[in-house]
Amino acid sequence: MDKPLILLSTGVRVGSTGLPYLHLYQNYADSVTAGGGLPLPVSTGEPEDLARLADLAQGLLLTGGVDIAPARYGQEDRGRCGQPDLWRDSVEWDLCGLFVQRGKPIWGICRGLQLLNVFFGGTLVQDLESERGLSHPDHSVHPLEAAPGSWLERTFGPSFPVNSYHHQAVDELGRGLVPTAFSMSGQVVEGLAHESLPILAVQWHPERMWGPGRRDPEGPDMLPFFTSFCALCGEA
Repeated sequence: MDKPLILLSTGVRVGSTGLPYLHLYQNYADSVTAGGGLPLPVSTGEPEDLARLADLAQGLLLTGGVDIAPARYGQEDRGRCGQPDLWRDSVEWDLCGLFVQRGKPIWGICRGLQLLNVFFGGTLVQDLESERGLSHPDHSVHPLEAAPGSWLERTFGPSFPVNSYHHQAVDELGRGLVPTAFSMSGQVVEGLAHESLPILAVQWHPERMWGPGRRDPEGPDMLPFFTSFCALCGEA
């Protein structure tokens, strides 16, 4: 059986020479490969090319990255957002539309969860500490509670520790999305799923929680996140 082709979203950064370059951490591709998929980083923003890629691929993994431009969810930058990657915002937005139209699986990680929430009409808390008084420091570990009956509960249990590399979070929930995990006594949405489409997203970084290159030792082995996604894509 052929491995499912899975698109990985990328970002654009400017190098020391002033030239832009595509950015994607290797552990995303390694995770998809270990999960049984064939990873393909997205390197174009041309609409016709994205449509062809969506036809060819069986799945889309929205990777972690910089803050989404607040204009995408109808807000102004309140001074706590990082520099947005407008190319990436546009490409991921278009890819979400293409994969939703085709009914193909989408899984999101960290920024990917936030992008999906915004795509479906939701909004974001621009900064948890300044807007909600919640301390969510970078590279920390905290427990979460999985929703009963969710894929997360069935796979990892009702409660387990995860890493944290974000300062933003879901505010108003997007249409058709269902929370699947929470932290901070229910104040922070840590997981989402779509009620009818093959879409799942988590706010933490599972690619940093498995294998010999594991960065965060706490919590369950997260390779099942990728094996399950690749298996779902193989059915698409």
